Amino acid sequence: MIDQHLLTARSERVAIISGVRTPFAERDSAFKEAYATDLGTMITNELLSRTPIDRKEISQLVFGQVIQQPDIPNLAREIALSLSMPHLQAYTLSSSCISGMQAFANVASSIVSGSITTGIAGGADSISNAPFSLSPLMVRKIKGIFRQKTLERKYELLRQLSWRDLKPNSVNLKDYMTQLSVSDISEQMAQYYGISRQEQDDFARLSNQNAQNAWKIGLFKDEVISSFPRPYNDFVVSDNLNPKASRRRYYEGFSPLSSSDYATVTSANISQPADGAAAILLMNESRAKALGLKPLGYIKSYAITGNDIWENMFVGSVISSAKALDRVGLQIQDLDYVDIHETSASQVLANLQLFESQKFAKNHLNRTACLGEIDRQKLNHLGGSIAFGNPRAVSSLRLVIQSLNALKRKGGGVSLVASGGLGGLGAAMILESEG
Repeated sequence: MIDQHLLTARSERVAIISGVRTPFAERDSAFKEAYATDLGTMITNELLSRTPIDRKEISQLVFGQVIQQPDIPNLAREIALSLSMPHLQAYTLSSSCISGMQAFANVASSIVSGSITTGIAGGADSISNAPFSLSPLMVRKIKGIFRQKTLERKYELLRQLSWRDLKPNSVNLKDYMTQLSVSDISEQMAQYYGISRQEQDDFARLSNQNAQNAWKIGLFKDEVISSFPRPYNDFVVSDNLNPKASRRRYYEGFSPLSSSDYATVTSANISQPADGAAAILLMNESRAKALGLKPLGYIKSYAITGNDIWENMFVGSVISSAKALDRVGLQIQDLDYVDIHETSASQVLANLQLFESQKFAKNHLNRTACLGEIDRQKLNHLGGSIAFGNPRAVSSLRLVIQSLNALKRKGGGVSLVASGGLGGLGAAMILESEG
């Protein structure tokens, strides 16, 4: 075991004071006129409003963002300035679906090192306002037109443009190196690990059932804020959940995303891009006590990992979980809850196999024994990304917020949150709550 020592020089833990998120809205719906900057500012302001501390206490703001606006290269800094906090060290990072957890880890590390006592980690993404771009060929042609000295020559070159030249490129949601989409990788994993269409649909249906049940009994009322986005004519109070997705017959109407005869992955058993934001306040344990704040929980360990991208790219949750568990000497059976980002049903079901695989443990985890079986009653028991949607920079923070609040309601305990993403990335954290 390698002890990660997530303690300050004075042996103080990193306290998670509070965490909130916006509702997650499907593309071009409730947040269609709100940019990621708007969502990030809104959620950070709400987090600060709920916490009785002077804003000058905060020294660092780190935000994750996957879908970036070319004219806003540093989302975090714009949020800090919008909230009249120019003193903040604020920067933005992008690391696929683990972006939020990476921001969280960065702030936690700054606290451990003693660089800061208090910081905010967040994530924001807007698929509705994803930028468009022109092809490099079209850009060169336009530059060539502007370089001409006469109007006649400019007009002549302009007439040579075709509609195909003018077609804009939307944001690329594929892995850059392999050019595989989430559905491509999910189908690859479904075939490799023998996961049927029925198994995937059943898993997706359970995710939706759990999420809808949690909303019905009010479990998210403290962690999901009522949002009032542009153009400020209506409130958004809950996620865009689809009530039909809890019914078995709903899944029968979807065709596979691949044209292959054996294809099993559909739009119904895969997470969909969404708009949303989340923010978490972290603090040195002694400072939290001095301010009279009761933490939501603490971070015991974390691991950020990389893995091969050419085959079964989405195994990062397993690899990072192994490291995070080993660093505090815990076993799967020691956990009260496990929350894994649902890139797709096949991804999670394949990962569950790998948690129990002796072969994978030996070949990829450098372990003599597998991690063990995850109790399905503990897994994503309040729903997952298939139900809520997937604002890529935000989903891993939803896991943290959702899991810690569940532990608090339980009266305390320990949980594992894990996520994988494009680029062969993985992130996992062990969280604890004292109730």
